[in-house]
Amino acid sequence: MTAYILRRLGWSIVVAWFAMTVVFAMLVAIPADPARALMGTHASEETLARVNEHYCLDRGIVAQYGCWIGNVARGDLGESYRTKRPVTEILADRIGPTVQLALAAIVLQLLVGLPLGILAAMRRGRWPDHAATVVGIIGQSTPPFFLGTLLLYLFAYRFEWFPISGYGTGGFDRLHHLVLPATTLAMLGIAMYARVTRSELVDVLGEDFIRTARAKGLPERAVVLRHALRHALGPLVTLIGLDFGVLLGGAVVVEYIFAWPGLGREALLATLSLDLPVILGVVLISAFAIALGNLCADLAYLWIDPRLRDK
Repeated sequence: MTAYILRRLGWSIVVAWFAMTVVFAMLVAIPADPARALMGTHASEETLARVNEHYCLDRGIVAQYGCWIGNVARGDLGESYRTKRPVTEILADRIGPTVQLALAAIVLQLLVGLPLGILAAMRRGRWPDHAATVVGIIGQSTPPFFLGTLLLYLFAYRFEWFPISGYGTGGFDRLHHLVLPATTLAMLGIAMYARVTRSELVDVLGEDFIRTARAKGLPERAVVLRHALRHALGPLVTLIGLDFGVLLGGAVVVEYIFAWPGLGREALLATLSLDLPVILGVVLISAFAIALGNLCADLAYLWIDPRLRDK
Protein backbone atom coordinates (compact mmCIF):
# COMPACT_ATOMS: atom_id res chain seq x y z
CA MET A 1 0.00 0.00 0.00
CA THR A 2 2.89 2.36 0.78
CA ALA A 3 4.36 1.82 -2.67
CA TYR A 4 0.97 2.53 -4.27
CA ILE A 5 0.62 5.80 -2.34
CA LEU A 6 4.16 6.87 -3.20
CA ARG A 7 3.59 6.15 -6.90
CA ARG A 8 0.41 8.22 -6.95
CA LEU A 9 2.08 11.01 -5.01
CA GLY A 10 4.99 10.96 -7.46
CA TRP A 11 2.64 11.25 -10.44
CA SER A 12 0.89 14.18 -8.76
CA ILE A 13 4.23 15.96 -8.36
CA VAL A 14 4.99 15.31 -12.05
CA VAL A 15 1.61 16.79 -13.03
CA ALA A 16 2.24 19.86 -10.85
CA TRP A 17 5.70 20.34 -12.40
CA PHE A 18 4.24 19.97 -15.90
CA ALA A 19 1.60 22.60 -15.07
CA MET A 20 4.25 25.05 -13.88
CA THR A 21 6.26 24.42 -17.06
CA VAL A 22 3.22 25.06 -19.29
CA VAL A 23 2.42 28.30 -17.46
CA PHE A 24 6.05 29.43 -17.88
CA ALA A 25 5.85 28.65 -21.60
CA MET A 26 2.69 30.77 -21.81
CA LEU A 27 4.49 33.63 -20.08
CA VAL A 28 7.39 33.45 -22.53
CA ALA A 29 5.12 33.17 -25.58
CA ILE A 30 3.02 36.24 -24.74
CA PRO A 31 4.29 39.19 -26.85
CA ALA A 32 4.39 41.75 -24.05
CA ASP A 33 6.86 43.41 -21.71
CA PRO A 34 5.90 42.23 -18.19
CA ALA A 35 7.93 44.95 -16.49
CA ARG A 36 6.33 47.70 -18.58
CA ALA A 37 2.84 46.26 -18.04
CA LEU A 38 3.40 46.07 -14.27
CA MET A 39 5.00 49.49 -13.72
CA GLY A 40 3.11 51.45 -16.37
CA THR A 41 4.09 53.23 -19.55
CA HIS A 42 5.74 56.14 -17.71
CA ALA A 43 8.13 54.05 -15.60
CA SER A 44 11.82 54.98 -15.79
CA GLU A 45 14.43 52.71 -17.31
CA GLU A 46 16.01 52.26 -13.87
CA THR A 47 12.71 51.03 -12.42
CA LEU A 48 12.18 48.66 -15.33
CA ALA A 49 15.70 47.31 -14.88
CA ARG A 50 15.05 46.55 -11.20
CA VAL A 51 11.82 44.74 -12.04
CA ASN A 52 13.54 42.73 -14.79
CA GLU A 53 16.31 41.79 -12.37
CA HIS A 54 13.85 40.79 -9.62
CA TYR A 55 11.92 38.44 -11.94
CA CYS A 56 15.04 37.29 -13.83
CA LEU A 57 13.69 38.73 -17.07
CA ASP A 58 17.14 40.01 -18.03
CA ARG A 59 18.56 36.47 -18.21
CA GLY A 60 18.32 33.55 -20.62
CA ILE A 61 15.35 31.20 -20.94
CA VAL A 62 16.90 28.49 -18.75
CA ALA A 63 17.71 30.96 -15.98
CA GLN A 64 14.22 32.48 -16.25
CA TYR A 65 12.69 29.01 -15.96
CA GLY A 66 14.71 28.21 -12.83
CA CYS A 67 13.79 31.57 -11.33
CA TRP A 68 10.09 30.96 -12.16
CA ILE A 69 10.09 27.55 -10.47
CA GLY A 70 11.81 29.03 -7.43
CA ASN A 71 9.34 31.91 -7.21
CA VAL A 72 6.36 29.56 -7.47
CA ALA A 73 7.85 27.33 -4.77
CA ARG A 74 8.11 30.41 -2.53
CA GLY A 75 4.57 31.50 -3.39
CA ASP A 76 5.65 34.51 -5.48
CA LEU A 77 3.49 34.74 -8.62
CA GLY A 78 4.17 38.38 -9.31
CA GLU A 79 1.85 41.37 -8.98
CA SER A 80 -1.48 42.10 -10.58
CA TYR A 81 -1.37 44.64 -13.42
CA ARG A 82 -4.83 45.88 -12.42
CA THR A 83 -4.64 46.20 -8.62
CA LYS A 84 -0.85 46.16 -8.06
CA ARG A 85 -1.40 43.58 -5.31
CA PRO A 86 0.61 40.32 -5.10
CA VAL A 87 -1.17 37.59 -7.03
CA THR A 88 -0.83 35.16 -4.13
CA GLU A 89 -2.80 37.55 -1.90
CA ILE A 90 -5.56 37.86 -4.49
CA LEU A 91 -5.76 34.08 -4.93
CA ALA A 92 -5.74 33.55 -1.16
CA ASP A 93 -8.71 35.91 -0.80
CA ARG A 94 -10.66 34.20 -3.60
CA ILE A 95 -9.91 30.53 -3.04
CA GLY A 96 -11.97 30.27 0.17
CA PRO A 97 -15.33 31.18 -1.44
CA THR A 98 -14.58 28.89 -4.39
CA VAL A 99 -13.77 25.95 -2.09
CA GLN A 100 -17.05 26.51 -0.24
CA LEU A 101 -19.00 26.63 -3.50
CA ALA A 102 -17.24 23.57 -4.93
CA LEU A 103 -17.77 21.47 -1.79
CA ALA A 104 -21.44 22.52 -1.57
CA ALA A 105 -21.98 21.56 -5.21
CA ILE A 106 -20.32 18.15 -4.77
CA VAL A 107 -22.35 17.45 -1.62
CA LEU A 108 -25.55 18.29 -3.52
CA GLN A 109 -24.49 16.08 -6.41
CA LEU A 110 -23.96 13.16 -4.04
CA LEU A 111 -27.10 13.73 -1.98
CA VAL A 112 -29.32 13.86 -5.08
CA GLY A 113 -27.47 12.04 -7.85
CA LEU A 114 -26.40 8.94 -5.88
CA PRO A 115 -29.89 8.04 -4.50
CA LEU A 116 -31.41 8.80 -7.90
CA GLY A 117 -29.00 6.40 -9.61
CA ILE A 118 -29.59 3.70 -6.98
CA LEU A 119 -33.36 4.03 -7.33
CA ALA A 120 -33.11 3.83 -11.13
CA ALA A 121 -30.98 0.67 -10.92
CA MET A 122 -33.29 -1.00 -8.40
CA ARG A 123 -36.38 -0.13 -10.50
CA ARG A 124 -34.80 -0.74 -13.89
CA GLY A 125 -37.28 -0.46 -16.73
CA ARG A 126 -39.98 1.06 -14.50
CA TRP A 127 -41.12 4.63 -14.05
CA PRO A 128 -38.39 5.61 -11.51
CA ASP A 129 -35.78 4.55 -14.07
CA HIS A 130 -37.47 6.56 -16.82
CA ALA A 131 -37.87 9.56 -14.49
CA ALA A 132 -34.15 9.45 -13.59
CA THR A 133 -33.31 9.35 -17.31
CA VAL A 134 -35.47 12.42 -17.97
CA VAL A 135 -33.85 14.28 -15.05
CA GLY A 136 -30.41 13.35 -16.39
CA ILE A 137 -31.19 14.60 -19.89
CA ILE A 138 -32.59 17.88 -18.54
CA GLY A 139 -29.63 18.39 -16.21
CA GLN A 140 -27.03 17.71 -18.90
CA SER A 141 -28.72 19.88 -21.53
CA THR A 142 -29.45 22.95 -19.40
CA PRO A 143 -26.68 25.61 -19.65
CA PRO A 144 -25.57 27.06 -16.30
CA PHE A 145 -26.17 30.66 -17.43
CA PHE A 146 -29.81 29.83 -18.24
CA LEU A 147 -30.45 27.80 -15.09
CA GLY A 148 -28.74 30.37 -12.87
CA THR A 149 -30.73 33.23 -14.35
CA LEU A 150 -33.97 31.23 -14.03
CA LEU A 151 -33.29 30.39 -10.37
CA LEU A 152 -32.46 34.03 -9.68
CA TYR A 153 -35.72 35.21 -11.22
CA LEU A 154 -37.94 32.62 -9.54
CA PHE A 155 -36.49 32.16 -6.07
CA ALA A 156 -34.62 35.43 -5.50
CA TYR A 157 -36.63 38.06 -7.37
CA ARG A 158 -40.15 36.62 -7.70
CA PHE A 159 -40.59 34.77 -4.39
CA GLU A 160 -37.72 36.47 -2.48
CA TRP A 161 -36.75 33.23 -0.76
CA PHE A 162 -33.01 33.71 -1.33
CA PRO A 163 -30.70 36.72 -1.83
CA ILE A 164 -30.05 37.79 -5.40
CA SER A 165 -26.26 37.92 -5.13
CA GLY A 166 -23.34 38.26 -2.75
CA TYR A 167 -21.35 36.15 -0.32
CA GLY A 168 -23.12 36.66 3.00
CA THR A 169 -21.67 37.51 6.38
CA GLY A 170 -21.13 33.99 7.67
CA GLY A 171 -23.10 31.24 9.36
CA PHE A 172 -26.68 30.79 8.21
CA ASP A 173 -26.49 33.92 6.05
CA ARG A 174 -23.56 32.38 4.13
CA LEU A 175 -25.54 29.16 3.60
CA HIS A 176 -28.53 31.23 2.49
CA HIS A 177 -26.40 32.92 -0.19
CA LEU A 178 -24.84 29.58 -1.16
CA VAL A 179 -28.02 27.66 -2.06
CA LEU A 180 -28.73 29.07 -5.53
CA PRO A 181 -25.16 29.11 -6.94
CA ALA A 182 -24.44 25.64 -5.53
CA THR A 183 -27.67 24.28 -7.02
CA THR A 184 -26.85 25.80 -10.41
CA LEU A 185 -23.34 24.39 -10.34
CA ALA A 186 -24.50 20.96 -9.15
CA MET A 187 -27.22 20.32 -11.74
CA LEU A 188 -24.89 18.88 -14.39
CA GLY A 189 -23.10 16.77 -11.78
CA ILE A 190 -26.38 15.41 -10.42
CA ALA A 191 -27.29 14.16 -13.88
CA MET A 192 -23.85 12.62 -14.44
CA TYR A 193 -23.68 10.99 -11.01
CA ALA A 194 -27.14 9.47 -11.42
CA ARG A 195 -26.35 8.03 -14.85
CA VAL A 196 -22.95 6.65 -13.82
CA THR A 197 -24.33 5.12 -10.59
CA ARG A 198 -27.21 3.47 -12.43
CA SER A 199 -24.97 2.09 -15.19
CA GLU A 200 -22.38 0.67 -12.77
CA LEU A 201 -25.00 -0.81 -10.43
CA VAL A 202 -26.82 -2.53 -13.28
CA ASP A 203 -23.53 -4.21 -14.28
CA VAL A 204 -22.62 -5.20 -10.71
CA LEU A 205 -26.09 -6.59 -9.96
CA GLY A 206 -25.50 -9.24 -12.61
CA GLU A 207 -22.35 -10.60 -10.93
CA ASP A 208 -22.15 -14.03 -9.29
CA PHE A 209 -21.59 -12.73 -5.74
CA ILE A 210 -24.81 -10.72 -5.99
CA ARG A 211 -26.75 -13.83 -6.98
CA THR A 212 -25.17 -15.61 -4.02
CA ALA A 213 -26.26 -12.84 -1.65
CA ARG A 214 -29.79 -13.05 -3.00
CA ALA A 215 -29.78 -16.83 -2.66
CA LYS A 216 -29.01 -16.40 1.04
CA GLY A 217 -32.32 -14.59 1.41
CA LEU A 218 -30.99 -11.04 1.91
CA PRO A 219 -33.46 -8.23 1.15
CA GLU A 220 -32.88 -6.43 -2.15
CA ARG A 221 -32.06 -3.18 -0.33
CA ALA A 222 -29.31 -4.90 1.65
CA VAL A 223 -27.96 -6.56 -1.48
CA VAL A 224 -27.70 -3.22 -3.26
CA LEU A 225 -26.46 -1.01 -0.42
CA ARG A 226 -24.17 -3.45 1.42
CA HIS A 227 -22.73 -5.51 -1.42
CA ALA A 228 -23.27 -3.97 -4.86
CA LEU A 229 -22.85 -0.25 -4.20
CA ARG A 230 -19.27 -0.43 -2.97
CA HIS A 231 -18.17 -2.19 -6.16
CA ALA A 232 -19.95 0.40 -8.28
CA LEU A 233 -18.34 3.45 -6.69
CA GLY A 234 -15.06 3.39 -8.65
CA PRO A 235 -16.08 5.60 -11.61
CA LEU A 236 -18.04 7.86 -9.27
CA VAL A 237 -14.96 8.46 -7.12
CA THR A 238 -13.04 9.40 -10.26
CA LEU A 239 -15.76 11.88 -11.20
CA ILE A 240 -15.68 13.43 -7.73
CA GLY A 241 -11.91 13.90 -7.91
CA LEU A 242 -12.14 15.53 -11.34
CA ASP A 243 -15.11 17.69 -10.30
CA PHE A 244 -13.28 18.97 -7.24
CA GLY A 245 -10.28 19.97 -9.31
CA VAL A 246 -12.32 21.63 -12.06
CA LEU A 247 -14.68 23.43 -9.65
CA LEU A 248 -11.78 24.61 -7.52
CA GLY A 249 -10.31 26.17 -10.64
CA GLY A 250 -13.32 28.47 -10.67
CA ALA A 251 -16.85 28.22 -12.02
CA VAL A 252 -16.69 31.38 -14.12
CA VAL A 253 -20.30 31.66 -15.30
CA VAL A 254 -21.94 30.75 -11.99
CA GLU A 255 -19.70 32.97 -9.89
CA TYR A 256 -20.25 35.90 -12.22
CA ILE A 257 -24.06 35.53 -12.30
CA PHE A 258 -24.35 35.37 -8.53
CA ALA A 259 -21.51 37.85 -7.83
CA TRP A 260 -19.74 35.14 -5.85
CA PRO A 261 -16.23 36.41 -4.99
CA GLY A 262 -14.31 33.33 -6.08
CA LEU A 263 -11.51 32.39 -8.45
CA GLY A 264 -13.81 32.12 -11.47
CA ARG A 265 -15.12 35.66 -11.14
CA GLU A 266 -11.60 36.95 -10.50
CA ALA A 267 -10.35 35.13 -13.61
CA LEU A 268 -13.09 36.73 -15.71
CA LEU A 269 -12.29 40.23 -14.42
CA ALA A 270 -8.60 39.59 -15.05
CA THR A 271 -9.33 38.45 -18.59
CA LEU A 272 -11.40 41.56 -19.34
CA SER A 273 -8.54 43.77 -18.14
CA LEU A 274 -5.74 41.59 -19.63
CA ASP A 275 -4.28 41.02 -16.15
CA LEU A 276 -1.91 38.23 -17.19
CA PRO A 277 -0.34 37.39 -13.78
CA VAL A 278 -3.76 36.77 -12.23
CA ILE A 279 -4.93 34.73 -15.24
CA LEU A 280 -1.85 32.53 -15.11
CA GLY A 281 -2.16 32.24 -11.33
CA VAL A 282 -5.70 30.90 -11.68
CA VAL A 283 -4.52 28.48 -14.38
CA LEU A 284 -1.79 27.23 -12.04
CA ILE A 285 -4.23 26.83 -9.14
CA SER A 286 -6.61 24.90 -11.42
CA ALA A 287 -3.86 22.51 -12.47
CA PHE A 288 -2.78 21.92 -8.87
CA ALA A 289 -6.41 21.38 -7.84
CA ILE A 290 -6.95 18.77 -10.55
CA ALA A 291 -3.77 16.97 -9.50
CA LEU A 292 -4.91 17.05 -5.86
CA GLY A 293 -8.38 15.81 -6.80
CA ASN A 294 -6.93 12.89 -8.75
CA LEU A 295 -4.61 12.02 -5.86
CA CYS A 296 -7.54 11.99 -3.42
CA ALA A 297 -9.53 9.79 -5.84
CA ASP A 298 -6.63 7.34 -6.11
CA LEU A 299 -6.35 7.14 -2.32
CA ALA A 300 -10.11 6.57 -2.06
CA TYR A 301 -9.68 3.50 -4.27
CA LEU A 302 -7.70 1.92 -1.42
CA TRP A 303 -10.91 1.86 0.63
CA ILE A 304 -13.09 0.73 -2.25
CA ASP A 305 -10.78 -2.00 -3.57
CA PRO A 306 -8.73 -3.66 -0.78
CA ARG A 307 -6.71 -5.57 -3.40
CA LEU A 308 -4.79 -2.35 -4.15
CA ARG A 309 -3.38 -2.34 -0.61
CA ASP A 310 -1.14 -5.28 -1.51
CA LYS A 311 0.45 -3.52 -4.45
